[in-house]
Amino acid sequence: MKKALLLIVVALLAATALGRWMAADSGYVLVIRDSWRMETTLGFTVLLALVLAVALVVLTLLGNLAWNLAEPVRATRRFRRRRALRRLKAGFIHLLDGDLDKAERMLGAAGEHGDWPLAAWLLAAECAHERGDREALEGYLMEAAGERRGERVSGLMRARFALEDGRPDEARVVLKKLVEQAPRNRRILALYADVLERQRHWRELCELLPVLRRHLGDAAVVRRERRAWLARVQETAQKPGFNDAGQRLGELQQLWKSVPTALKQDPAMVARYAGFVAQLGDGRTALTLVREQLARDWDDRLPPVLEAIDDRSADELLQRLEQWLVERPGNAAVLVTAGRVALKARLWGKAQSFFEAAANSSQSATALAELSRLYLALGDHSKAAATLERRVRDLDGTLPALPLPDNATASR
Repeated sequence: MKKALLLIVVALLAATALGRWMAADSGYVLVIRDSWRMETTLGFTVLLALVLAVALVVLTLLGNLAWNLAEPVRATRRFRRRRALRRLKAGFIHLLDGDLDKAERMLGAAGEHGDWPLAAWLLAAECAHERGDREALEGYLMEAAGERRGERVSGLMRARFALEDGRPDEARVVLKKLVEQAPRNRRILALYADVLERQRHWRELCELLPVLRRHLGDAAVVRRERRAWLARVQETAQKPGFNDAGQRLGELQQLWKSVPTALKQDPAMVARYAGFVAQLGDGRTALTLVREQLARDWDDRLPPVLEAIDDRSADELLQRLEQWLVERPGNAAVLVTAGRVALKARLWGKAQSFFEAAANSSQSATALAELSRLYLALGDHSKAAATLERRVRDLDGTLPALPLPDNATASR
């Protein structure tokens, strides 16, 4: 609209300038051809030229319109396109109404002759999928892939159908190829990441995460990244077929170098990695990791790592745990861990005191269970039974309120 107004203004200005120029001097035009002679003013000649130009344009447009209406081939083609458009609309409505057979027939015809073949083939594929006709589905998807810009969208639909039908391996293969073709497509990247996580392909998912972060943003990646790396650390540490703890430890330490820097300070990540490192025989590194992480940010998931350390003396571990208890008196996680370390060192009295302190400070179910087991092993059956009953009472507080029989009813 703005361009049209600008052209009108320019034309008016040009006409005004031309009119003023011609008013000042109308000019003179003389045309002689053999014995033929024409004399006129310059203004009339210019006006006549403009009228002839406009007439020529109008006649050209009218002639083109008449030709289009009169030409049988073009008329037939326009008729087919209008009919295909009607079929596309009707097929879509029938699909929404659940009339799949009729919808598929109309959409297939619209794909062959219409101006929107890609949309028609994709909707027809939807009909075939809902009917469970794999052969027809493949045919429609191949037709869609042959259209302009149809390869990616048809591949994405193929992957979605494979997931819905319980064929995640097929979906992963299709999506991997699509990611290589369109590494910036957000929908393809998100679905591929979902498939990798669903199938627990943690290595491939971790390699994909930087791409996801660039194109999907941090908010969509942070939780997935944390889950993926936690699972990958566990998968590496528990990989079947590795009987050599040293070899497994080396591979785990090599993997740790690839973990993103932010995750290396995540308490859950540090606890999991340090726990596996301790189990594989490197207690010094595990203890250092836990100590440094707790100095930055305390988390109750970290002290239990010390239970898995076997290559450090119990005195050293208990000394460290007691230092933490000075800083955080009554912390149940530290007390339970200290009790278990004391058990491993066969310090029964010390273990009992730690478990009793944990049970009294927070009513920890774990502490009560350990204490009951210790009392039973020490031969103090009455205390073991009392502790077990206390644990049951604690659990009873978490149960829903339901009617129970009274003593008189239970005795009958």
